[in-house]
Amino acid sequence: MFKKLMILVLMMAPLTILAQKFAHFDSGEILKIYPEAQAAQTALEALGKQYQADLEAMEKELQTKVQKFESEINESTPANMRQRRQQELQELQQRIRQAYQDNEQAFRQESQKKMQPIQEKVYAAIEAVLKEGGYVYGVDKAIVAGLSINSALSTDISAQIKAKLGIK
Repeated sequence: MFKKLMILVLMMAPLTILAQKFAHFDSGEILKIYPEAQAAQTALEALGKQYQADLEAMEKELQTKVQKFESEINESTPANMRQRRQQELQELQQRIRQAYQDNEQAFRQESQKKMQPIQEKVYAAIEAVLKEGGYVYGVDKAIVAGLSINSALSTDISAQIKAKLGIK
């Protein structure tokens, strides 16, 4: 009796796999058209341009000082003056490197601060659509690049996710 029950269970297992519902979506495409994400991206681009302009101004200042150093310093210039000017140039180079690192870190933090709530809203909408539709798995095409998805066996739920987010 036990053997018959086990055989029946093993025979039914493939059928339960076939009965499962699979979904796919493209979070990258959804984020591209999501107004909140677009606004955050625009703000981040403006911040990036500001940081870039600041660094370019500092590099221009360094270049000007190097040119001035090269034109003013010659063999008759005292060694202590030459050394002091070289020290100033090295300190300015170090400040530029530090500013670059600080700007990069500040940009990452600002990006995280702006994008995390948006991503959480998108993933909450995805979870809600998956749950409402009774889907077992949801595959994000933006993350699994190169993976082939059989559209006949999987449902594209991008439209439902957009509707949950209020995207037209």
